This record gives sequence, structure tokens and C-alpha cells, in this order.
Amino acid sequence: MKTYTFLCIATLICTLAGAQNPDTSAYRVDINLKDIVSDQVHVEVYPPSGLDDTLVYNMPKIIPGTYSISNFGRFINNFKAFDEDSIELNFKRLDTNRWEIAGAQTLHFISYDVDDTFDEPNGAGIFEPGGTNIDSAKNVVFNPFGFVGYFDGKKHRKFKVNITKPENFYGETSLKRGESSPVRDIYYAKDYFELHDSPILYAEPDTASMLVADTRIAVAVYAPSKTISASDILGTIEDIFPAAADYLGGSLPVSQYSVLVYLTGGAGGSGGFGALEHNTSTVFVLPEAPLTALSQTFKDVTAHEFFHIVTPLNIHSEEIHDYDFMNPKMSAHLWLYEGCTEYAAQHVQVKEGLMDFDRFLNVMQGKMRAASNYDTGLAFTELSKKALKEHSSQYGNVYQKGALIGMAIDLKLRHLSDGDYGIQDLMQGLSEKYGVEKPFKDEELFDEIAAVSGFPEMKVFLEKHVANAMPLPFEELLEYAGVRYRESENDTVVSGGNIPIGYNPRSERLVVASTQQLDEFGKSLGFKQGDELLEWNGVELNLNNVQDVLNEFKQTLEEGDKVKVVVNRKLENGKKKRKKLKAKAMRVERERSNVLEILPNLTPRQKVIRKAWVNV
Repeated sequence: MKTYTFLCIATLICTLAGAQNPDTSAYRVDINLKDIVSDQVHVEVYPPSGLDDTLVYNMPKIIPGTYSISNFGRFINNFKAFDEDSIELNFKRLDTNRWEIAGAQTLHFISYDVDDTFDEPNGAGIFEPGGTNIDSAKNVVFNPFGFVGYFDGKKHRKFKVNITKPENFYGETSLKRGESSPVRDIYYAKDYFELHDSPILYAEPDTASMLVADTRIAVAVYAPSKTISASDILGTIEDIFPAAADYLGGSLPVSQYSVLVYLTGGAGGSGGFGALEHNTSTVFVLPEAPLTALSQTFKDVTAHEFFHIVTPLNIHSEEIHDYDFMNPKMSAHLWLYEGCTEYAAQHVQVKEGLMDFDRFLNVMQGKMRAASNYDTGLAFTELSKKALKEHSSQYGNVYQKGALIGMAIDLKLRHLSDGDYGIQDLMQGLSEKYGVEKPFKDEELFDEIAAVSGFPEMKVFLEKHVANAMPLPFEELLEYAGVRYRESENDTVVSGGNIPIGYNPRSERLVVASTQQLDEFGKSLGFKQGDELLEWNGVELNLNNVQDVLNEFKQTLEEGDKVKVVVNRKLENGKKKRKKLKAKAMRVERERSNVLEILPNLTPRQKVIRKAWVNV
């Protein structure tokens, strides 16, 4: 009894001492999510000690993981600076993202209001997963870089963030949590990079979690109509994480990983949907569609974003290590950060039995075809270095050719090692040599890969196919694993009309996205742009079965067989009418590019390499 009393008194003394002597070397940030006015949040930032006479406060111009200018300063209103007596100090706005405060040695705090990015006019906004949403009493998508900046020269100081919130709000995040109450949360970050990199989803609690290899996997969801829950999404993606742990050698390099999902009834200011990676979390913004329509997206994107814990968290260059949020230096190795991450996201699924070999090859074939739409004469290191400006239109190729570079490295290493060593081993070796706190030099990476792998040939290979624009030798590489590659071949197939198929999240129907490239069969059926596809030869169509239905149609019908397609067609008065389209099946000649064929009869060496590569 006495011991208990003594401990309580001691704790009280320590608490009072902490209150009287706060850590003045750290930032203190107070954010009010409770009293939101016109979708704006009030923020107060108390600077760390050691102030200069003149200080510049910065809101990020650009953030890691995005390769376009965001200018978060444009969402800041009513900026003010005060001394300890609440007397306003003079300041001037240097540009969109910077404020210079004179006489800053007397600065006590700055204050401002933050507007959200989701409400920008359509097509002019920031990509939603990298933006902010402020919806009073409903939700706040809290990407910290949209609310909090830093002072010049003080980016590496600690942060204490106090958030006042409505009682019905719960904030899910991987950020270190301090004290919490129904109306207040406290978070801590070791520096601005950790703070900016730790999104929080505030909403009525809809969360689920699981433990994988001592890592807590947390899912939080905001869904206006509550059509999808956190438990639903966790059930969809839960197999990814044990597979990733096995793929990475049995453990995961983070204590928590958070999947934060915001579902919306329509496109936002950027006109796009997707996700943005962080070192210990990811933010999804997707249409509120049935889970069946989104399940594969959740799996593929979660796997991709999760593998960023390897690159760039554990393997990164000096350009990324001390990131410049105002004028970043671009690394030459986007093929590593995004490309190899995208490859790992697909490779883990086939190797751990979550995807069959056919589907894996179809995915890689799709990337080959997509990569051909970009500048094939552009070296990937050149693309990377100038992805912000000169080659910004080529950035999407990091997810296409970048992933193919990852596959090529994997197959080359398996060939050189007789199957014993692949890209997984290489990434583990690079992670052990470098890691979170030790970056590599951009110009030395090819030498390091050769040294870590033990294969000098890899430097020559990377110089040819990454530092220069020499095409990847798919025919040679895939042959090692018993897959035949042909750049193109002509064939006659039963036509599906050559229609691009889209999806309408409001009606939850597949639609004819365009009729510009209809072939004779498509014209004979009489498709019109916007037609909602209901049935194909008696089979009801949905997002999950459309590919299988069309594949079976092309494989089983003969030329001249009757075909009936049922659509919903929008009339001039705006109403929709169910319409039956009829035609006879036609065969058309098509040129197929990047044809992949799994060889049934393998040499002993091909069997070894295929087994090591994809575990089949």
C-alpha cells in the first residue's frame, strides 16, 4: 500500500516537472479538428529553441513518392506570427510556400488556417492519396505535410503534435502515439521526415488489425455508405502480409503498418484514384464500389505499397536520405524504388501461391505492351533524373518497364547462380549493407549490386539496359525459366468487338468506354459509347468475371454462331433503356505483341530455375 502511494506521488512529481519544463528543443504543434469552419483547420506551431533573428517557415513544395509539384503553401490562409505577449510580429511571404519572420528571436508561435485539397476544381487538384480532406464531423484525411511545415535549419528537430478532435473520431496511424482521450490525441515524431511520412485517418472508428511476424497490420476505413468495412478489406489483403514476411526472409522491418482507406462517391480534384506509399503505411482513395470490384486492386496496390518498406526505406540514395521538400534532387534509380517494388508486388503473389503462373505472366505481358507506349529510346537513369520536368510524361513507365527491369535482374541472377540467388537475395544483401540510416551514392549503385551479389556481370548488364536504352533481352532471359518469348505474331481470333471496357461506380456496371476502334464485329453489334454491359451471350457480366466470360466466348464460338449482348443505353431524355444487340460471330486477324508461352517440356536446368524463380 505504501509502495503504491509512493509511486503515484513520484509519477505526479515527474508529470508536473515535465509540464513546467517542456522539451524546448522540439516543435509543439496544436491542431484543432473539432472546431472546423468552412472546411478549414486551425494550426499553431511553436518553434524549437535556438531561434535565429530571421526565420523562414516552409510548407512542402513536393513530397517523396510523388513526381509533380504540389505547393501545399497555397492551402494556407491567415498566416500570423506572435511573441510571448501575443503581439504580432512582422513577416513577408517569400513565395507560395515560404514565410519569412523578422525579429524571430522573440517568436513564440505562428498560426494559420489550412484548407483541404480534395475540394479543388476537377482536374486541377493534387492526387488525392497525397492530399488532405477536411469534412467536419465526418472525416479528416490527415496527411501531415498538408497541415504542418518546418523552419529552415530545423527540419531534424523532434515534433510533439497535439490534436483536439470530436469525441466520435478515432485516428489510425503508424505515428508514435502518446496520451489519448476522447477529445485529444498526442503524437511524437523524431523529425519532420517521420512526421510528414505518417498519415492519420480520422473518422468514426471502423478498424481491424492482425499480427504478422511481430508486426501489427492495421486497417482503417471511411466509407460514406458503409458498403465496405475494415474487416472486409483486411480479409481481402490478409494473405499478402504473411507472404511478404516469407518473401523477405521471415520477418518484417516495421513494428506497425497501417492501411488507411478513404472511399468516395465520385472523383476528386485530381480526377484520379489510387494510393500513395509511406514507409510504414499507405493511403488509398478509391470509389465506393462493391468489394468484389475492388478486391484485386486492394491486393495488388497493398502489395506494391507495402514493399516500399524495402525500397526506399532500407535501400535508398543520398538524394532521398535527406529529402529536400522545396527543391529535391532526383535519384537516377526510380527503376529500383518504384520498378523493383512493383515487380516484388507481383512476384510475391506468384511465388507464395497467391497467383498462378499464367496470371503472373499475363501481368508482365501487359507491362511489356504498356512500356512500348513510352519512349523506348530513353535510358531509365535519364528518365529518373529528369522525371520532374523534361521527362515528366515518361514517369508512368516506372511501373511498366521499371517492373520489367526487376524481372530481368531476377532472371539474370538466377541464371548466373544456377537458381540459387535472385532479386530477393540481392535486396536483402543491400538492406543489410545500407539500411534506414545509411544511404548509397547514386553513381556507385551498379558497382554495389555487382559486389553484393558476387556477379561482376550485373554491372555490365545494368549499364547496357538501365543506364543505356538497349532493349531488355526477354527472349534470352525467359528461356532460362522455360518461357518462350516472341516480340509479335499474327493470329486469327473470334472478335469481342475491340471495345475498351470501363467501369461506372455509380451504377456499378461495366461500360463501353469508346467506340473509336470498333472492328467489324463491334460495328455489326452496334455498340455505342456509354453502353452499360449487362449480359454477354446469356451470362451476366461484372467486374470479376468479364475477362473469363470474354475468353471463353473467344475460345468456344465458331465464326457465324449467333451472339447476343444486352446493354443499358442512355436515351436523349436521360433515361436508360435495356437493349439487345445481335450479330454473328466473326474471326479477325490480329497482331499480338510480346507473346509469352509456358513451355511444357523443360530441361533439368530450366526446371531448377523456374522452381527457384516462381516456385512452380
